[in-house]
Amino acid sequence: MSLVITPLDAPLGAEVSGFDFAAPADPEITTQLQGAVDEHLLLLFRNPEPPTPAQITNFCERFGPLRPTLADKSRLPGFPGINRVSNVDVDGVVGTGGSDVVTYHSDLSFTPPLIEFLYLDAVRLPSSGGTTKWVNLVAAYRDLDDATKGQIDDLGVVYRLRDGLDFGSYFKATDGQALLADRTCISLVQTNPRNGRRSVWPNTGPDFAAEVTGCEPDEGDALLADLFAHCTQDRYVYEHHWTVGDAALWLNTQTMHQREAFPSDQVRELRHVNILGHTDPRQTPP
Repeated sequence: MSLVITPLDAPLGAEVSGFDFAAPADPEITTQLQGAVDEHLLLLFRNPEPPTPAQITNFCERFGPLRPTLADKSRLPGFPGINRVSNVDVDGVVGTGGSDVVTYHSDLSFTPPLIEFLYLDAVRLPSSGGTTKWVNLVAAYRDLDDATKGQIDDLGVVYRLRDGLDFGSYFKATDGQALLADRTCISLVQTNPRNGRRSVWPNTGPDFAAEVTGCEPDEGDALLADLFAHCTQDRYVYEHHWTVGDAALWLNTQTMHQREAFPSDQVRELRHVNILGHTDPRQTPP
């Protein structure tokens, strides 16, 4: 297998050609892909048809252990590491995520360890909308002034699920209320241990409540809001228009992503995997 990795004409991302999800794992190929995702933050694979669940699992496990989604109603039978992101239910598996816009966020659990990589692929798509945007948080950190970097480099953020989250129609968890007690502290500035690149991670997504350690609540909220506005400027954004069979692998800790809205009477079905990697030094093992 010979890979060609072509950077996108965008603030982040590269397209991978020559990769076969059905081929046996090759350590040299895995090392090449690991280096590429570390460099480009996002890898895109154009498959003629979606990989099988077994192929997805085998691929994702090359990068780390899988962590089943907290939205347990959407896990695929026999493949608990894969969950269905969709506005429809199929074969008894509940789709999660609805059809409205899902604003910029990174995925995380509220107990350690950290989710470092994410995988997503497209099975069925609407005729319009439903694109995914990613932001380059490495570039966003690089462009901060020295005073701001000095202010945030040693800060942590405590995350938990926000109050009032809808566990019935959006976040499909069997016992969502039990998850409300979970929380974890994560560094506001993330460092990739393989290349030392730093990123700012103001992960104030739609599911989360966040509190900056060592700051008064109003001060911390304002800091996260300012950083979020900085990171989501168009100059850091790549928008992907999906085709059935497309797959994406990206660094969860150095990007945020957003799902654009699509018509609620049309079907959008994707499959999603959480992959563990390095742990944040602020997190204590459970």
